[in-house]
Amino acid sequence: MIDKRLMKELGKIEVPLYDIRKYEETIMKAKAVKLHPEKQRMCNKEFFINQLRFIKKKTWFLKFIISIMILYVISTEQIDISGWTWTLIAVSGPALCLINANEICNIFQPGMVEIQMTAKNSFGKVLMVRLITFGLFDLIFFVCMALGMSIFKKTIIWQVILYGLVPYIIMCFGCMIILNRCREENISLYSLTWGVCLNCIIIISKISDIRIYQASYFNMWLGIGLIAFGGTIIELHRLFKKTGGNLDEISYGTSV
Repeated sequence: MIDKRLMKELGKIEVPLYDIRKYEETIMKAKAVKLHPEKQRMCNKEFFINQLRFIKKKTWFLKFIISIMILYVISTEQIDISGWTWTLIAVSGPALCLINANEICNIFQPGMVEIQMTAKNSFGKVLMVRLITFGLFDLIFFVCMALGMSIFKKTIIWQVILYGLVPYIIMCFGCMIILNRCREENISLYSLTWGVCLNCIIIISKISDIRIYQASYFNMWLGIGLIAFGGTIIELHRLFKKTGGNLDEISYGTSV
């Protein structure tokens, strides 16, 4: 009954004819609109710059403070193979890497991985921005330290680079293993434990008067560094495979 009444009332409504000219005018105006949805999207450069804002100020503060302190202490101490200079250089790498690991661990917190895996910009890209940023900062630190000591302290530059980078790479290797194999809520604690243990080994070797910084141990340092570097590359590749982005997203193209 209600349907019949409704149809009867609707039948009384007269729909006016539309103006064909207005219809054609609307079509012409629609064709004149140049829609470029890719220009509304964030390009890679903008994505990289915006991601830097999400790195905590505390992280940058710690990295700057530790870097300045290490450079100051090294510049004021007399270079001596029996002194603590080489030990300080060796522990500086794991210390800086530990700060990086603590920041990276924040994006691996429980629940965050699942959210970021559904984003248009993949979790791997978010991770890559942090790795590149921290890597460039630490590289500048090691270059400044090596050049400064070679110029003002008359030190062989390869020694500074070797004794600084090898522990740094070992620390990175351990952190990558932790990221790939441990639960999200534990990786920060495990990374801290690994960093402390590594620096303790370096300091204990100095206290025990093990002269690992002599030229005769060059091949040992180089071999360990190459093995750790190769392991880091393998673990990093495995990590990026695990942190791929959304494979079924709607693609609108990229802005030139």
